[in-house]
Amino acid sequence: MTVKTAIENDSLPPQMPGEKVNQIFGAGEMAERTRTLDWASTPVGPIERWSAALLTTVNTLLASRHPMFLWWGEELVQFYNDGYRPSLGEDKHPAALGQRGKECWPEIWPIIGPQIEAAMKSGESSWHENQLVPILRNGKLEDVYWTYGYSPVRDLDGQVQGTLVVTTETTGSVLAKRELQQERRRLADLFQQAPAFFASIRGADHVFDMVNPPYQELIGHREILGKSVREAVPEAEGQGFIEILDGVYRTGKPFIGRNTPIKLARTGSQSLEMRYLDFVYQPRRDQNGTVSGIIVLGVDVTDSKRAAQVLLQTEKLAAVGRLASSIAHEINNPLEAMTNLLYLAQQAAADPLTKEYVMAAEAELRRISVIANQTLRFHRQSTHQRLVTLDELIEGTLSIYLSRISTSMVRVERRERAKRPIMCFDGEIRQVLSNLIGNAIDATKSKGGRLLIRSREGTDRKSGRRGVFLTVADTGSGMSADSLAKIFEPFFTTKGIGGTGLGLWVSREIVGRHHGYIAVKSRQATEKSGTTFVVFLPCDSAPRGETA
Repeated sequence: MTVKTAIENDSLPPQMPGEKVNQIFGAGEMAERTRTLDWASTPVGPIERWSAALLTTVNTLLASRHPMFLWWGEELVQFYNDGYRPSLGEDKHPAALGQRGKECWPEIWPIIGPQIEAAMKSGESSWHENQLVPILRNGKLEDVYWTYGYSPVRDLDGQVQGTLVVTTETTGSVLAKRELQQERRRLADLFQQAPAFFASIRGADHVFDMVNPPYQELIGHREILGKSVREAVPEAEGQGFIEILDGVYRTGKPFIGRNTPIKLARTGSQSLEMRYLDFVYQPRRDQNGTVSGIIVLGVDVTDSKRAAQVLLQTEKLAAVGRLASSIAHEINNPLEAMTNLLYLAQQAAADPLTKEYVMAAEAELRRISVIANQTLRFHRQSTHQRLVTLDELIEGTLSIYLSRISTSMVRVERRERAKRPIMCFDGEIRQVLSNLIGNAIDATKSKGGRLLIRSREGTDRKSGRRGVFLTVADTGSGMSADSLAKIFEPFFTTKGIGGTGLGLWVSREIVGRHHGYIAVKSRQATEKSGTTFVVFLPCDSAPRGETA
């Protein structure tokens, strides 16, 4: 690096000693120190010999309130102003004024040395934002952040004589920003871990820009960011939620919903599932107070809602059970009396035809008694369990429905291959069969309908247990997906006032107590429709709470 001396660079005529000292202007601390420092003991020499370029640059630096620093000549002698002085600390100030750069900054020279060299040798300027440059300050090495630029300073011949640094210490803002980022990260973690669901949507089209895991779980883990509510949750349209969002965005008034039902597609099959939500739509405003979006916050209260419904249903069942017991008692008393009278009439009848009529009437009364006990006692357990085959159970149950089958012109198709007996409460299993066969007859309204009853021995794939499978199928109208999802709920019925909604619920309870299960599938189609129930009962397990 070739740097001209001050005399060679300055074409002005010689001046008297002290004359140039008066050309260092300003009244600040660093201006005064610059005027009084013994510059003759430094590589730049006394002020009287300074070049015009150096004088101009130093005065510009001292006049600025912005922190500025100057390295001059081959030895990189230092100048700085009042704005830069606080960044030096007591370790380096005031010794840094007139000191060689490498002697002043040994701890950071590997960082700044190449940058200064680039400015001095090739005249390259550089800019660095929020750069970590640790310095010795106030007795210790401190992490200090700077935003600074290095600019070459040229003489009148265009030769680089020094490097001017315009800088700002940004330690405070960097640390504040870092703390803010950490705080945001903590808030984001809380946001992700919050038990409530949360979503942020923007604009009049209600576009998702933030959601948390509970919200993702609520809607079935869809890809929704950047999509509108209509696009991401299309089933919400038609249920009133889009209209509510529009109203909140338009008026700026929040909306609060409690126990609000919504049907959502939460599985891969996209079948709709009823959920209940407590939520708020809170308008989100920009700096001008204009509504820019909506914050969605709430909790899924489906479980508590269902628990309340179950409690209500349990209370209803208790009341119905008491009523059923009373009805069964009231029916059985006159039935017993009528049976006794018919027996006496049969004994007293002399005419064979009369006796035949009396016997038929007695058989019908017995059938009424069986129906009353099976349909009104719900799933009261039998006193004893016994070994019985499905053939016996099917035969006994079908006999009850012969009249209805004949009247409905339903064709019964049977294929019974399960010969192994099972240990069960046979009265309860007959009640299950009665419910399934009765429902199948009701569903097969058109003439020529078919009722298919099958039995076979086999192994349950899930549990590996051996048992028997009973299939009851019909060629009726089938059930919708919504009905199919509710058929085992108490008091749900598709028969209007003609049904109690308890038959299938009771049936599943009975089969469950026998360690089995009941499954159903149904379809509604123009050419082929119907419903199929499959009951599995294990052969090697007695009902819960009983011994075989």
